Amino acid sequence: MLQLDEISKVYSSGSNSVTALNNISLEIADGGFVAIVGPSGSGKSTMLNILGCLDRPTSGNYKVNGISTGTLKDDELAKLRNQQFGFVFQSFHLLPRFNALENVMLPFLYSNDLPEHPEQQAKTMLKRVGLEDRMHHLPGELSGGQQQRVAIARALVNDPAVILADEPTGALDSASGQGVMALLTQLNQEGKTVIVITHDAQIASYCNYTITMADGIIESSAANNKKNIPGVVVL
Repeated sequence: MLQLDEISKVYSSGSNSVTALNNISLEIADGGFVAIVGPSGSGKSTMLNILGCLDRPTSGNYKVNGISTGTLKDDELAKLRNQQFGFVFQSFHLLPRFNALENVMLPFLYSNDLPEHPEQQAKTMLKRVGLEDRMHHLPGELSGGQQQRVAIARALVNDPAVILADEPTGALDSASGQGVMALLTQLNQEGKTVIVITHDAQIASYCNYTITMADGIIESSAANNKKNIPGVVVL
């Protein structure tokens, strides 16, 4: 369960300040498949940063499975982030001199709880996303859709409970984008909580629930005509 209680985020520069999130209260149940949509500047990427423990709110309380993140030291927050969340970004963030397998293994560098066979686990994840025959290719030797699947394998390698995807299809053609969303849908059906940040209504339609943001607040929220889905509650 992800719980935001009266969360605000204010960015200050000198005498100027910008409120990116304004008093957001929200609960996302385990197994949710949620789209957060809105135009540029609406606060959706700031929301993802708070949800993924990449940033701290200016005020309010954020809990991950009942753990209040505001009480955690930076190293404790980093450990929680590495254990609970996998991240997928629009620009892939693959290291160009590392092959696909090496890129997928990167999260193990930041983990104190290595699996018994980390390389085999990374290979399993690449097979999971259909790239077992590309694991020794550099990012520049892969298509955009293949690079994004490497990024998804990297997000999965530590077996996180939550996948956070920030415009995961933004740099892809429509066919590759549909393939990425089909993979995220399958991961959700297998029990992962998946949260997608997007400005594209067609991408949002893959999800079970849509939250629309504007000017740092939740403007609206609605289920996408699907039954028996894990709940999302806007408080």
